[in-house]
Amino acid sequence: MTELTQTLARFAATTRFEALPSPVVREAKRLLLDTIGCAIGAINTPSGAISLAYADALGGKERATVIGLPQRSSVTTAAYNNARLANILDADDTFPTSTHFGNATIFSALALVEEGGRSGADLLKAIAVGFDVGARVGSWMGPPMQIENGEVIGWNELGGPAATMVWAAVGASVSAAGLTPEQTNHAFGIAGANSPQPTLRKWAESPQQPMYKYADAGWCAEVGVSATLLAGMGSTGFLDILDGENAFWRWYGSPGHDDEALLGKLGEEWQILNTTYKPWPCCRWIHHPLTAFAGIRQENDLKADEIERVVVRANPFALTRIFRDQHPTDMLSAEFSHAHAMAVLAHDVPAGPRWYEDAVLRDPAIMAFREKVVVEPEPTSANIGEWMTGGQWRGVPGGVDVHARGKIFSGTADMSLGDPWSEGTIFSDEDIVRKFHVMLGLDDRAEGDTSKLRALADRMVAAVDTLETQADVTALTDAMRELAATLKRG
Repeated sequence: MTELTQTLARFAATTRFEALPSPVVREAKRLLLDTIGCAIGAINTPSGAISLAYADALGGKERATVIGLPQRSSVTTAAYNNARLANILDADDTFPTSTHFGNATIFSALALVEEGGRSGADLLKAIAVGFDVGARVGSWMGPPMQIENGEVIGWNELGGPAATMVWAAVGASVSAAGLTPEQTNHAFGIAGANSPQPTLRKWAESPQQPMYKYADAGWCAEVGVSATLLAGMGSTGFLDILDGENAFWRWYGSPGHDDEALLGKLGEEWQILNTTYKPWPCCRWIHHPLTAFAGIRQENDLKADEIERVVVRANPFALTRIFRDQHPTDMLSAEFSHAHAMAVLAHDVPAGPRWYEDAVLRDPAIMAFREKVVVEPEPTSANIGEWMTGGQWRGVPGGVDVHARGKIFSGTADMSLGDPWSEGTIFSDEDIVRKFHVMLGLDDRAEGDTSKLRALADRMVAAVDTLETQADVTALTDAMRELAATLKRG
């Protein structure tokens, strides 16, 4: 049986830009701008510097833009570096299967569209298609957690986001490269069989995070691009990788699969419309308590020095050791610390790269505030399985109890800011642009003359806005390269 694999391959290979509904085109643009901002914002981080040094060492024919390097390089090098950069700050979009798809989708598609001299419409189509492939495979396999009677009882023995990030990358790549359905079928088999190992359980128990966290988004993008190049050259892969008893879901550790989630209303219901955007650069599981905390501070005009204690009420996934760490010593670990997120938000640190600068991590006021933060379970999220539909989350309750002014201010957020399923949380176009500016350092703490940077930012926004009318992506990649060069230190 090859029905599942062939059907998804045919969708990825044959979908045309004209078939995309206008809301999907708009969302592809929003995701593109957001993801580029996340990547450029990370070029001056330690992990970003390593990624750039690695990309420079690899070299390659100058075919695609590498964010942070003056010269172009091979499509695999560009895809690797750019996707890795986009995930470093943990500010990139999060799909409700606990997966980041924007990084590998965007930069796999962009590298191949740029190399092939294809149009802006081709890029937007590849983004929408690739995102759908990854999101559907993720929903098909379900979350990497064990759920019994609606309650989370632990992590799967295997599992992790790397698998479905690869599927998003290969889905975007085959669309961008113009592969045939048969070639796409082989590309799927090659990419799926060479996905990174599922490391989620190791990540969950690790007190100090490696720089690639639970998955190296760069490797995921590179696997998708490489599989596409190989299939286009005639290399073969499993044609039935999604079919049968020994299909991908089984050897990647999922306890089951949902074929309706994989193929139901394919080409009609687009999964990119279900992605969530991050107002803050930290793990999505922290965003629900942060949403409640931000609301309490705004409603009551609370200042950091008035707050005596913060009790974070977290969902079952955000209670492990790393989430409870009050004094993370590096950026990657701080991205999963409730205490650090609450401290920098309380002190109004702009929600971008500044959250993880050494001066902020070691600021005595930030460190003192982190001592005030404790983490407990959120009672209403115990039956978290009830918040799921089609293998995806639609709510992850979390809250805070803030002790200040002799009172306790309490709040709970069923959905986080950036969730697309309610009027009160959806990220507007203005929010996307504002976040893009903060990622570039164009915030209320910006110093010196920022006119050049602002002009470049405006160019980037305009290039994305008009992308479907452009015969190629030169305006986009030129703006991206100049922005990164302006921001890069040393």
